[in-house]
Amino acid sequence: MQYIAKYPTAVHSFILSLMLIQGTYQILHAYYGRGIVQLSIGMIILFSYFIRYQIKLDETKVLYEIQFLGRTFYSRKITASDIRKIVFKRVGWSARGAFIYTDKLFPIRLINFKPDNMYDQLHLFGKKNGISVISQEDLVQPKANITKES
Repeated sequence: MQYIAKYPTAVHSFILSLMLIQGTYQILHAYYGRGIVQLSIGMIILFSYFIRYQIKLDETKVLYEIQFLGRTFYSRKITASDIRKIVFKRVGWSARGAFIYTDKLFPIRLINFKPDNMYDQLHLFGKKNGISVISQEDLVQPKANITKES
């Protein structure tokens, strides 16, 4: 199954508009250095809107891709034997996240992927292939006994 994530949010839009307005203001008042820096930061944020993250889960491998304007510029195929552990945790008020640890330096971070059943499928993938799966208690079963006083 194929899952896709995009990261820019309302915060990115606010910072983008702030950088573009400030950069234009700086250039109009002859502060060219500051204006160029702020407009450059704005362009980097603008380019981030076109980055997509994609993951494909098969029976024995995970294919992780980062795409810019539909072209893949980073691709990594990870077999189940290369994965040390998969950690599931909360990464916000309502967002779930997964981190795939391999022998490489940095883990692969999986956050905001749609549809949401990706995390369940990844958990099943880990269990089927004998991978160590670590998850917080509130991800496994939500607390049903919360009252107003809690």
